[in-house]
Amino acid sequence: MSPIDKLGRATPQPAAQRSVLVVDDHPVIRDALQVLIGRLPGWRLVAEASRARDALGLVSSLAPDIVVMDLALPGMDGVIATREVLRRSPSTKVLILTAHMHPHEVREAFLAGATGYLLKSDSDSLEIALETVVRRGRYLSPQVAALMASSQEEDATAGALSSLSEREREVFRLAAECLTNRHIARELCIARKTVDTHLNRIHRKLAIRTSAELVRLAMSFGMVYAGRSRKNDRLLTPPPASTR
Repeated sequence: MSPIDKLGRATPQPAAQRSVLVVDDHPVIRDALQVLIGRLPGWRLVAEASRARDALGLVSSLAPDIVVMDLALPGMDGVIATREVLRRSPSTKVLILTAHMHPHEVREAFLAGATGYLLKSDSDSLEIALETVVRRGRYLSPQVAALMASSQEEDATAGALSSLSEREREVFRLAAECLTNRHIARELCIARKTVDTHLNRIHRKLAIRTSAELVRLAMSFGMVYAGRSRKNDRLLTPPPASTR
């Protein structure tokens, strides 16, 4: 029940504050987060730690609503620490706060159970990230979200590339070097019609329509380089008449 003031009116109770534990080995970062969180209505910093192992003890005793966790920590990294935090306090959420944004690191963090990934350069969005995570949403800094979207497209293409047979990959590589179907057939010692069949399958499997798209795709995988062509290779010149 709400308390009653001198005039007999019910006075609203202050909103419950959600608790935050900060884990970062840089004192400057911890001090900055202390100031930032102190300015956020409805949030309070209950503890901080410079090492993951120290933070785990605090998680066990405090069960904070959110742990704001760096990835690069001495002794135990943030990914392993995230798993242990959630094992000790399943109701606690983990928001990764880091300068790293490699797709592998982002995936590992979420697989470990984190529900937010905020870049230190985007710390102005801390309140939005905290609110999103505590409401069981998933938060990613805009740069990270764009990176992951691009990475997923690359992963999908890589998966399609792995669906090619060994012979189709050979044809794909040679076609990407701008060889004609006739030259590909000669190099692989197969019939021209067989090359045509392989290329049709390659285009279908990789969802490409033109030779230019095939070359761009091969370049993205580092299979060929811009400006490279084997059209004029000596390998492709007709053999001397005496050997035909």
